[in-house]
Amino acid sequence: MLRLYTEGHRNFSNSDLRGVTGNIISQEIKSLNLREIILRRSNLTAVVLCRSATLKVDLTGSDLSNCNLQGADLSTCKLDQCNFSNSDLRRANLSRSSCRVSDFMKANLQNIMIYNNDTDFTASNFTEANFRSTYLSGKFSHTKFCKSNLRKATFKSFYSQGADFLDADLRDIELPTPTTVDIRYSYYNQKTKFSPDFDPIEMGMELIEEITDLED
Repeated sequence: MLRLYTEGHRNFSNSDLRGVTGNIISQEIKSLNLREIILRRSNLTAVVLCRSATLKVDLTGSDLSNCNLQGADLSTCKLDQCNFSNSDLRRANLSRSSCRVSDFMKANLQNIMIYNNDTDFTASNFTEANFRSTYLSGKFSHTKFCKSNLRKATFKSFYSQGADFLDADLRDIELPTPTTVDIRYSYYNQKTKFSPDFDPIEMGMELIEEITDLED
């Protein structure tokens, strides 16, 4: 696949790359450019892209929609503007990755691994994504969590200023003490679900009132 990519091929949809590791890449290679590669509907279970912290993998603008990425190690990768919509990312490792302006719409992100609060999801789209019971850390400013399932998620070193939580489920979320969570200026509406002991106003969130059309 790497040879075909260097020859100009970009569409590798429906590939079976289960368990492939970065060990197949020459130790002399320090950076791997896979920008705009198309792996739609591929099986990438347990794939390990970075053999070590010295290998930099760039997947900017790639299509990873409808993929099986369970247990995949995408740590330290550049994943900006990628499409992960409808993909299964359960137990995937995204630590220290850059995922700015990426699309995770309807993705399953249960138990994703983020061990570093520098993981960057700024301006990404998590509409209808599933984070139930997931440990969340990182930069989520101006992201869309509209209709997402965040029930029983644990937030630590979580920064989501200006995020959209309209219609999201935030019941039973856990916050560390002392808190390292900053969700100021994030939006919610009357359909956003909170536990009775959670005060969104105290957390600095802003209520968006529903606008209804008046009949003549």
